[in-house]
Amino acid sequence: MDRKEIRTGYNEGSENSKGHAVYIEENGKRYAIPYKTLKRVEFFNLNKTELIDQEHSARLQYRLLLLGAVIKAYVEFQNAKITVIYNPLEADNIKEKIGLDELIKFLGNEGVKVNKEHMEERDYDYYKEFYLYTFNPKTVRESTPYGTTLEQWRKEKLKWEKKLQKISEKKLKDFYEYQKEYERLHPEVYKTS
Repeated sequence: MDRKEIRTGYNEGSENSKGHAVYIEENGKRYAIPYKTLKRVEFFNLNKTELIDQEHSARLQYRLLLLGAVIKAYVEFQNAKITVIYNPLEADNIKEKIGLDELIKFLGNEGVKVNKEHMEERDYDYYKEFYLYTFNPKTVRESTPYGTTLEQWRKEKLKWEKKLQKISEKKLKDFYEYQKEYERLHPEVYKTS
């Protein structure tokens, strides 16, 4: 395989056995994707007394994220659930890796006992489920002005945009008038040679 070959788009075989990154091409630019397939594991029906409280759960989430092989971690105290996205041992990349047993052992050392019957593990496609969601979202969230509901804002938004358009047009018109007046008052600045 030629090293100079540029991959276009995302394809399943675009990571080689030496652990080099997957390359994608978007809008004419080439980007390296560090992972191909990760693992997502969800531990549920945990004992809330082991999670102690929300502050301890937040610290546990932070300690999970300190592990180099963990990409994302969510510790939900209210739902007694932990979700971890990690780089598995069988992954073909040069990044740090961790096994499921090591992850369970780590949680045990933190005081959280995991029952393997209350666990779901699946493959997690980094490009489709993480990269595209983060860098190319389907919709952009819109926040409303303080004191208005979303329905009120949707009704008033068109009027507001028209008002902003008129204000910007007026500012531009005033600027051009000022510019002409300045040129008239200061002909030495705008001498033509």
